[in-house]
Amino acid sequence: MTVRCKKLGGGTTEVPVVGQGTMGMGGYLSAEAENDRRFIDALRSGIDLGMTFIDTAEGYGGGHCEELVGRALRGVRDKVFIATKVSPENLSEQSLVRAAEKSLKRLQTDHIDLYQIHWPNPAIPICETMNALERLVAEGKVINIGVSNFSLREIRKAVGALSSTSMAAVQVEYNLFDRSIEKDILPFCEKEGLTTIAYSPLDQGRAGGAGDEAGELESIAAKYGKTKAQITLNWLVSHPSVIAIPKATTRRHIRENAEAADFELSDEDFSRIALLFACEPVAIPVDRIRVSREGEGNRRVYQTVSDAVENALKFVPSPVELAQSLTEGDFLKPVRLIPTTDPSGRYHYDLIEGRVRYWAWVIAHNGKASIPALIRPGK
Repeated sequence: MTVRCKKLGGGTTEVPVVGQGTMGMGGYLSAEAENDRRFIDALRSGIDLGMTFIDTAEGYGGGHCEELVGRALRGVRDKVFIATKVSPENLSEQSLVRAAEKSLKRLQTDHIDLYQIHWPNPAIPICETMNALERLVAEGKVINIGVSNFSLREIRKAVGALSSTSMAAVQVEYNLFDRSIEKDILPFCEKEGLTTIAYSPLDQGRAGGAGDEAGELESIAAKYGKTKAQITLNWLVSHPSVIAIPKATTRRHIRENAEAADFELSDEDFSRIALLFACEPVAIPVDRIRVSREGEGNRRVYQTVSDAVENALKFVPSPVELAQSLTEGDFLKPVRLIPTTDPSGRYHYDLIEGRVRYWAWVIAHNGKASIPALIRPGK
C-alpha cells in the first residue's frame, strides 16, 4: 500500500493525506477512561498503516484525549506528526502559553508539530493570540500554526497578524453533505498555499448519502473495488490543498481509511460525485425550527433567546459575540435540521447541529431573518 502525502502549507514537511481524528476518544466534555486501551490500540494500528498525522485538542475529554495520544506515541514519536488545538478561552498570551505547556506534558513531547486555534474568541485581539503563537514557534515548542472553525474574514485577520511565521493550515468541516467551504475558504487556501484539514470528512459515519445519490456512489465504489467511505475520502483529498482526518476505532474501519488514498479517481468520476452531492443550503424561518432539548455529543443547549443572551453555560464565543460577527459579514456554515415530529404543527424542523450559531443568528437579525440550513432526511 502506497501512503499518499502532501506538503503542509508552504513548507517542506510532508504529511499523509488521510490522518486520524480523535474527537470522542477519552470522552467529550470530560474524561472517560474505560476504553483507553482500545483507543490507544486504534491509534497505533493507524500509525502502522501510515496514518501518521494525528489531530487532537486540549478540549477533547478535558485533556484526556491528548494523554491517550501521548501514550500511543511512546517509542514512535519521531514517526508521527502531532496536531492539537488550544481552546478559545485560552487565547490571551499568558493563557495560551500555559495551555501549550500543559498540552506538551499530556502529549509527552517537547514540541507540537501543528498548534491550532480551535475556535475564534472575539473578546481577545487576534494579534495578541498570534504573537503568543509566534513566541512558541521561536522557542521551538511549536513548529507550525493554524486555525480551526474560522470564517474567511477571521482567517485573513489571523494571517495578517503574523510577522515572523506563516500560517500553515486551516481546519474546517468538509464532507459531501456540507461543502460550504467551497464558496470562499477552500479557494483562499488553494491560492495562498494553506493546507485545508477536513474534519468530519465522513459526516460522522453518514457518508454515502441517501436515495439515488447513495446508489450512484455505490456504483462508483464498485468500479474501483472500494467502499463508499473510501470513495468519499478520496474525492475530498483529490482537491489540491485538502487532507482528511476521519476517526476510526475498529480495525476494519482503520484499514478502510488507510486504503482510501491508494488510487486515483478519474476526472469524470470526480465531477460525477460533485454533481451528485451538490447540496445547497436553504433559508428556513427561525420560528419554524424547534431547538432540541438533547444536545449531541453531550453538549447542553439553550431553549430561549434570553438564555442565549445570558450565556450561563459560558460558551466561547458566546451567542452575542457570534451575532456581532454576523453583523460584520461573517458566516461560518449552515445549521443542520431534520424534519420535525412535533405534533402541534408549530415547527417544521428540529435543530440537530449548530445551536450556538442558531441563537447568534436570531440575535443578530432580531428573529426576523431566515437562517441558512442543510436538511437531513427524516428517520
